[in-house]
Amino acid sequence: MTQPTFSTALFLPFLHASHTGPQYQRLFRAFQQAILSGKLSPGTRLPATRPLCCALSLSRNTVKTAYEMLHSEGYLETRHGAGTFVSQRLPEASPARSVSGATAGAHITPPRLSKTAQRLLQLNNSNPPATGHLLQPARPCVQSFPWQQWQRHVTAAARQMKHTALINRLGSDELREQIASYLQVVRGVTCSADQVLISAGSQQGMYLALKLLLDEGEPVLIEDPGYQGVDGAITAAGARKVSVPIDDQGFRLQDGLAQAPHARVAMLTPSRNHPMGHTLSLERRLALLSWAQHCGGWLIEDDYDSEFRFDGPPLTSLQGLGGEHCVIYTGTFSRILHPSIRLGYLVLPPSLVEPFHTARRYMDGGLPLLPQMALAGFMASGQFSSHVRRMRKLYQQRRDQLHTQVQQRFGDQLQRVEADGGMHSVYRLPAGYNDCQICDQAQQSDLGIRALSRYYANGTGQQGLVIGFAGYTLAQMQQGLDSLLLIFQGLEAR
Repeated sequence: MTQPTFSTALFLPFLHASHTGPQYQRLFRAFQQAILSGKLSPGTRLPATRPLCCALSLSRNTVKTAYEMLHSEGYLETRHGAGTFVSQRLPEASPARSVSGATAGAHITPPRLSKTAQRLLQLNNSNPPATGHLLQPARPCVQSFPWQQWQRHVTAAARQMKHTALINRLGSDELREQIASYLQVVRGVTCSADQVLISAGSQQGMYLALKLLLDEGEPVLIEDPGYQGVDGAITAAGARKVSVPIDDQGFRLQDGLAQAPHARVAMLTPSRNHPMGHTLSLERRLALLSWAQHCGGWLIEDDYDSEFRFDGPPLTSLQGLGGEHCVIYTGTFSRILHPSIRLGYLVLPPSLVEPFHTARRYMDGGLPLLPQMALAGFMASGQFSSHVRRMRKLYQQRRDQLHTQVQQRFGDQLQRVEADGGMHSVYRLPAGYNDCQICDQAQQSDLGIRALSRYYANGTGQQGLVIGFAGYTLAQMQQGLDSLLLIFQGLEAR
């Protein structure tokens, strides 16, 4: 029986300069792919190592090593006195050959996805992440981050990890202690370290809470307008979003219950609505607590940038008003410190600690310890509180600078919505202007401003601009506002 012939031309492409790795490994991969794709069929006789060395201009050791690897993984077999052959035991229809055939036929079967994946893919993000670099909301002043001090705490945490073997799935014990102490003093939160769960940012914590508290299709009450980052968490958890209008007093609970009378969970930003900046009134705070306690429901309090209140002392959290048994308090360090520090936390009611601990064991097993220990040291040293105080003063100055610059350029065209703090300002547009049109043009001018109407559930809310100031110097603000002014002038000239 005549054996199939072998062509060394098959293996010349593996020497292409764009390929990386040792030559023996590249030759092994070339053989492997040729066999799996069917270019070398079972029973094909391979040349001896010396002729192949000459054909490919390789050392004999390179070829021998590649042959040995192919032997060890079952691609080749040796027949005494006859030579080396592609193994006869390989199936005719290999996975790679099947994929190659499907590609050649220009027909690839779409992957079968879960209902959750399908819902996420269909999620309509009317306010996608901004691509512009100037005046983007929620961007902290990364240039002011104390990198040298942070690096010292990272180094110290790395040394300390040598002596740390046990990991609490709720998070680093040291960091949980620091967070509990900080929140008790600054936000009036009633908690102990045992109630704190560390998450990879507040969004992961919200997803975990929704997944454990709601069944498929159950409603969750959400502010409208509100932070659209929670939409993915709600969808992934299988919950049903119910948009509840807000006014200058905040969340209107009765409007939400009119749509979903049996709702048991509400997510809100009582200290400062995102994006409007309105604070939930005391009357409505107490009404929400009464509702949650009466129906056995839960309030998820997102306190995303409560540290940056400029006009008055910090507000007491909803949790600290007597909501320790029905409020899940959540916060993040990504906005306070640096976007790449993906650490947040939940403060859980005592009755939820054990269920969340058990769920964490099966869902993700916990987070890396090093950044948690570094942050714990950073907080214990007092540098975290010092940084927050510096940023509060800086951001207040930058807010005032933004407003002055806006008034100088736009006059009454942009009306600021009053807010007592935050990292952005909202400006209402006069009749006849389209905020989506303005922001789409702004993206082309490297501006990251957002359209206010896109924060509303149906996209037909108030017309306005959401302009970030925290991460920008006066010169950058002026540059960004000059570009925005040109857009306005272009619209007026039409």
